Amino acid sequence: MREKNLLPLLLWLNVALAGCFVGYILISSSRQPRVTATSFKPLASLSGDASNLSGAITVSTTNSALTNLEGGLEATNTLAEATNAAASTNQSVAAQPVFTSKKMGWEQLDTPSYDEYLASLKAVGCPDEKVRYIILADINELIAKRRVKEAVAHDIQWWRSEPEQTLTLALQQKGRTLDEERNRLITKYLGAPTVEDERGEAMLWSNVQLTGPVLGNLPTEVHNTVQEICGRSLERSQASFWARINDGQPLNQVEMAKMREQTRADLRKVLKADALEEFLLRYSHNAHQLRLNLRGFEPTPEEFRKIFRATDLIDHQLQLEYGGSEALSQEQRERYERQRDAAIREALGQSRYQDYMMTKDPLYRQAQMTALQYGAPPRAILPIYQLTKDTEGRRQKILNDATLNAQQKSQALNAVQQDQIRAVQKIVSEAATQR
Repeated sequence: MREKNLLPLLLWLNVALAGCFVGYILISSSRQPRVTATSFKPLASLSGDASNLSGAITVSTTNSALTNLEGGLEATNTLAEATNAAASTNQSVAAQPVFTSKKMGWEQLDTPSYDEYLASLKAVGCPDEKVRYIILADINELIAKRRVKEAVAHDIQWWRSEPEQTLTLALQQKGRTLDEERNRLITKYLGAPTVEDERGEAMLWSNVQLTGPVLGNLPTEVHNTVQEICGRSLERSQASFWARINDGQPLNQVEMAKMREQTRADLRKVLKADALEEFLLRYSHNAHQLRLNLRGFEPTPEEFRKIFRATDLIDHQLQLEYGGSEALSQEQRERYERQRDAAIREALGQSRYQDYMMTKDPLYRQAQMTALQYGAPPRAILPIYQLTKDTEGRRQKILNDATLNAQQKSQALNAVQQDQIRAVQKIVSEAATQR
């Protein structure tokens, strides 16, 4: 009977204990820990380095878990305020870097933005030698970009026989202007003594006018190397010339050809094939001779390039072995001329080749000389040539006329000559107005 009375009592006690446990859990969950920041040192005692703030600030919490979000935010905000206060205090001590997503480089040279850029580099601790390297690289790139622009704008018409002295002189002046601009920028950013240290960095058109989209766009170091090669070539040729003159001897054409080959060999080491061809088209001995030979033919740039490609190797090899065609025997000269003419015919096609062969006519050469004497442009040569042929036909007809005596023939020939002079003057005048 007693056991039956204890069973309900134990059950009631278990229920009561369970209720107490549930109540404890509920009460515990409603009482959240709170985080507080205490023990800050006065800001005036902080050093200039913001990283030392972690040692000057002590954050105490009532719970190691830090599960209270509100308390965590309070500690974070207090830390941020202290950091900002320290940073504002130190602004007067050192320059602050300016962070931007804008790309900085040679385009911003000589602007306030570039000055801020350099100040930021120094503020973040960039070494002076690195800053100097960056400035020089930007200045050299700026000058290189402007050099390309001027070289393309002042490219010579290398396929024509008339020299363009105005373009050459203008480009030389542009080179001096760019060199002065480079010195000014170096002086501004690095000081005047640096100008002397870096004077050898650029050799703008010092020995040869490297123009056009290919040669004008050579990297600065390649550009300078080509200038040095041309300078050495000029020294060799001048030394050989004066040595021959002083010894009373004529120039040795084979020796001159070998010196030109040495220059080509040096250029092959630094120039790619397309750049080497552009150089030879503009400045080689063979290209110069070809322009003179084609006076009056007036080739297009592409035609000149094709003829040069077809004849340069033939002419250069002949010069290395014999100096020139004048040193050949009659049989050798005829074989050389046939080989050369065949190469030109293949390069030009039959129709334009006929126009080219017309320039070989002695009367055409005479018309060239007449145009040169009158200062007429090349477009006047062909009309003068046609006039010269007609005049020669009239002269031959008078000379072969058996019905005329010597005096009558002389009078008739003088009349023909006067007609020719008046006709040439008219052609020259008309050609001059078409310029």
